Amino acid sequence: MRGVISRFAPTTAFLILPISILLAACSSAALTQPLWPAPSDPMGLARKAGFEPTNQEFLITHTHAHLDVMVDGKAVPVPAGIGIDTKAKGVTEQPTADGTGKDYQVSECPDPCLSELHTHDPDGILHSESKVLNQKPAKLGQFFTEWGVRLDVQCVGEFCSSNTQIAVYVNGHKVSGNPADIELKSHLEIAVIIGKPPDQIPSSWEFLNNQP
Repeated sequence: MRGVISRFAPTTAFLILPISILLAACSSAALTQPLWPAPSDPMGLARKAGFEPTNQEFLITHTHAHLDVMVDGKAVPVPAGIGIDTKAKGVTEQPTADGTGKDYQVSECPDPCLSELHTHDPDGILHSESKVLNQKPAKLGQFFTEWGVRLDVQCVGEFCSSNTQIAVYVNGHKVSGNPADIELKSHLEIAVIIGKPPDQIPSSWEFLNNQP
């Protein structure tokens, strides 16, 4: 906040100064790390995001992008099982390779259990799998809808630009506009940075050879 020259009596000016100091202190306070788990109604949220859930994977169009979300430089986990009915018959759960999380795989379900946009494990990779040839890329806002977390030009979850610094990067380059409109094209690295930024902004992700 810029300093203010008061035309009032000295006692009034004395009251203004502590308020400005207090506001500055509040703006630099550490942010509370959010709790954004995988939602309990994945198929309902998939439909809300504009997808029609299927009962198995279709890989006619198959692409991957990677998402990092950070609050005050600390990573916010992107949960496994977003866009997957993890309790459905036909969905298997196993530990991740490092043993720290869960990995969900879909064979064939008796009922719709899978959105074409989903996460298998908590590594931040967003899987887009469609039975339509050359399917138009999904958008980041659709993924956040499936996650149950607000994303628009003003806010990410409970954090809003009116009182919190928010920046979004694609392949290390800062972008403007509504982040919900970012298309999830193959091998993009998307970083949503809230509050104090990390020492280094993520600019790439090492995708596996079998992840187009």
